[in-house]
Amino acid sequence: MDVPCGDCVGCCTSSYSILLRPHDAALDVVPVKFLSSVAGMAYPHAKMNPLENGHCPMFQDGKCSIYAQRPQTCVDYDCRVFAAAGIQTGDNRPVINQRIRQWRFTYESETDRKAHAAVRSAAAFVSEHGSVFPADWLPNNPSGVAVLAVKVYALFLNVDQPATSDADMAAAIVKVSGEFDASGMASDQC
Repeated sequence: MDVPCGDCVGCCTSSYSILLRPHDAALDVVPVKFLSSVAGMAYPHAKMNPLENGHCPMFQDGKCSIYAQRPQTCVDYDCRVFAAAGIQTGDNRPVINQRIRQWRFTYESETDRKAHAAVRSAAAFVSEHGSVFPADWLPNNPSGVAVLAVKVYALFLNVDQPATSDADMAAAIVKVSGEFDASGMASDQC
């Protein structure tokens, strides 16, 4: 998908650690001093940590110095997922939060409008009902919550359905998310 970043470099300057996967050409061009291991993942997974000023170490002279070899994480990043889910990234990312507030969505159909409302409902449920999910299952950051909402939005499409308990909805979210990940549609698979 073509992400319309324009001249925005918020993701490059907002203290993100960037996952590098085994197939990333960036592993060949990022100096080792900027890489660290990733807990729970075997080499050659690595993490590129931001500099003290919050900038990616490959962000130089106002742009990405390895753009042609940038990690898949950077290729996949799209701050519109936060706007779609109706959430912010947290207080430590003001540039991205400003960009999120600027996004506006248009819909080609009522079905599209309902799908967007379902994504927002899913994100709200996950954010407000953490206690009904299995321990340590929920994402621990806004990116994870937004992506989870996109994975499971179909559960929130039918607003006329009979009310289900919060625990039953949480169980359905866990199940549907697992099915999504197992389907091979997850963008973080190697």
